[in-house]
Order: sequence, then structure tokens, then C-alpha cells
Amino acid sequence: MFKNLFLIASLTLFGACSGEQSSQTSSENLQDSTKAIQEQKPIADMQEAPTITDILNTGENFSMFASYLNTEFSKMLTEGEYTVLAPNNKAIESLGEAKMSKFVSQGGAFIKRHIIKGKFNVKTLQNTPEITTLDGKKLKVSVEGDKITIGEAQAVAADIPAKNGIIHAINKVIE
Repeated sequence: MFKNLFLIASLTLFGACSGEQSSQTSSENLQDSTKAIQEQKPIADMQEAPTITDILNTGENFSMFASYLNTEFSKMLTEGEYTVLAPNNKAIESLGEAKMSKFVSQGGAFIKRHIIKGKFNVKTLQNTPEITTLDGKKLKVSVEGDKITIGEAQAVAADIPAKNGIIHAINKVIE
């Protein structure tokens, strides 16, 4: 019986020693990994912020609006500072195919009606009673608490930052 106890104690001691070694190795690996992570640049420094075009082309809620951007507008929205009033997919679907076809046949006017030159975040909009889109349409602006109304549309998501501007997701197509 004492032989069995001695054998169990020896195995336990041996296991503890070998675990200590791997624990020490794991600890060293953790320290090395932590040091490597700390030496890396922050993600913001490593990657450039996405442009308006990048966000519109990759955002699920903007896929329909993004599909109407032609090369001219895609290029324009990667340069300069703009505010885009991007109707979400639900807003575009609610118009129906006939009305959307009519808008699309107008050429770039449909897209220009949703773009404003310059950055207009919510704070700026609070002090701006009216904005003018690239196609010359004037839209009244109202900010009351969390409710932001631009023309007849309401912002459902505001101040989406981009490298070259801001996007406000809206619940209605600007006609």
C-alpha cells in the first residue's frame, strides 16, 4: 500500500514539475505576444479610413442606392468633402420599380439630389435651416432632439463618418 502511495505521490510531483515548465513557457509566450501587440501600430494607423464610396458599396442597408452610383459619382465620392443623404434599401423599395426607373432615367440628377458639398454633421445641421444639394434642390433642415428631418426624409442613422465626409441614412428618397 505504501508503494502505491509513493508511486502516486511521485507521479503527481513529476506532473506538477512538468506542468510548471510548460506554464513557464506559456507565460513567456504570453509576454512575447503581449509585447508584439503593444509594438504594433493601432488599427486606425494601419488602415486608412473608408471613403463615402467604400461605405456605400459595402453597407448592406445602402446596396440599392450604391447600385445607382455610376463611375463618375463613385470617383467623386472618394475625393473632396461631401455629405450624402443615403436612402436605405427600404426607402428605395417603397417607391416601386416604375418610380425608381423614372428617377434613374433622369441621369445623375437622382444621385445629385442626395449629395451636399461639405461636411454637415448633426451639430452643424442644428444651425443650418436649409441645405442645397448638388442638383440645386433646397431642403429644409430640422433637428429636434434625436429627430433629424431633411426635406421630407428623416435620418434613421446620422453622422456615419467617412474619410472624406459624412453619411446620413434616410428613410425616404428625396424627390
